[in-house]
Amino acid sequence: MNERILKMKNENYAKAEAYLANPDQLCYARLARLEEGSARGQRIIDVFNGTGLAFTVTPDRGMNLVECSYRGIPVAFRTPCGHRGVSGDWLKDWTGGMMTTVGLRNAGGPSGGQGLHGAISSESAEQVSAICRDGEIRIGGRLREGALFDAGLFLEREISTGFGRNRIDVVDRVSNHAEEPVFTEILYHCNFGYPFVGPDMEFDLPDHEVIPRDENAKKCLDRWMDFPAPLAGFGEHCFRHVLPAGPDGVAVMRAVNRKLGFAVRVEYHTDTLPFIVEWKKPSLYAYVLGLEPTNASLGGQEFDKANGFGRTLRSGEAVEYRFSLVFEDL
Repeated sequence: MNERILKMKNENYAKAEAYLANPDQLCYARLARLEEGSARGQRIIDVFNGTGLAFTVTPDRGMNLVECSYRGIPVAFRTPCGHRGVSGDWLKDWTGGMMTTVGLRNAGGPSGGQGLHGAISSESAEQVSAICRDGEIRIGGRLREGALFDAGLFLEREISTGFGRNRIDVVDRVSNHAEEPVFTEILYHCNFGYPFVGPDMEFDLPDHEVIPRDENAKKCLDRWMDFPAPLAGFGEHCFRHVLPAGPDGVAVMRAVNRKLGFAVRVEYHTDTLPFIVEWKKPSLYAYVLGLEPTNASLGGQEFDKANGFGRTLRSGEAVEYRFSLVFEDL
């Protein structure tokens, strides 16, 4: 947890502080537990930044982001599962939500002894913290993946926002604490749903390369940006986008809904996350857009090892990943 940042008072908060008997009136991060369903007993952290942004962090499910709304409007897609315990079946356990962490040793179908999308989102965090101080909000925790005679990976995560700052910043540090090198890859499965996603949504992007995952997607390459009304019988299409980075090394994929009056920017550092995958599924009763910063291809561990995706961490080596969700009024 970056104490230096926490000691810096949020300028927007400083203007309002004299009006407050209790800072929670303006913004908060609240640790609680679920009391119903198969996830009963799981910890959640509800975050409200006081200027339109609210979201939920799940320390017992990979420190993921589930519920998310902006100005009271739902933004995240949710699956039929609701909040769930861990059964070992990724799809049956997947709650959807604003961001699911995929990895740390596989992204895509089962491969290299790893299941669909890896294991990290089934892990519970330790050293969990939820701090709201002077208008700045920081959520932190550490996840482990591995076993004796196997990998020994740590993922240390910080999630931050603040009063007057309608963005969610995620910083991850993945480190190898085992003797042998280990192949790692990661994908941030950000899932947008109705009413933000619909026929009124559009993309605002520079020219760039778009790579379809398979033949079905290739047939619809010229329509990757279209989201029609819900379609019966639609499976899924995936496209890998290679967006140019700015001078700061950050690439941006911007989705705009002018009818609702706001846009969402997915920003990611291309030195460690060179791609963003679009998961397109305008399906009846399962209408979702995934925008997923990644260093993987979705071909699975064995394909990615052989084709230059992901990365191998030496013993004691670490890598840092950064991405943000930015909510903009139009």
